[in-house]
Amino acid sequence: MEVPDRIVFDAEPLIAHTDDEPGSDIVEEYLDAVAVKDTASYISCVNLAEIRCTIAQKYDRDTADEYLDWLTDLGIETVDVGDVWMNASECVFQYNSALGDSFALAIAEDVEATLIVGGDDDHDEIADVSIERVREGSA
Repeated sequence: MEVPDRIVFDAEPLIAHTDDEPGSDIVEEYLDAVAVKDTASYISCVNLAEIRCTIAQKYDRDTADEYLDWLTDLGIETVDVGDVWMNASECVFQYNSALGDSFALAIAEDVEATLIVGGDDDHDEIADVSIERVREGSA
C-alpha cells in the first residue's frame, strides 16, 4: 500500500484501530507513515471528541485520553473548528453528512489531503476529494 503524503483521519478508522477491528491493520500502516514523518496528518477536534466519547464509553476516560495523547505524540495535527466550520457546514448541506464526517471532509479539501474513512457509504457521492476506505461495510 502506498500512503499519501497528506492525510486526514475521520473518527471511524481510529476507533477501529483501538479495538483491532477489521481495517485496523491498514490504519496501522497510515499511523506508521505519520510516525516516521513520511506523511503529514490532520484531524478535526470534532472528530477527536467523537473518538474520546466512543472510547470512554466503551472503556473509560483515562484510556480514551491516553490514546488521544498518543495520536498527538505520533504527529497528527489537530485542526481547530474555527479554521473550517464554514466549509464543514457546506459539506452538510451538499452531502447530508454527519457533522464529524463533514469536518473531516472540509479539512481534507482545505489541505488537499486524502481522507481516511471507515467502511460506511457516507462518502460515496464525493468526487472532488481523494478518499481511501480502511474496510468494507460500516462498524
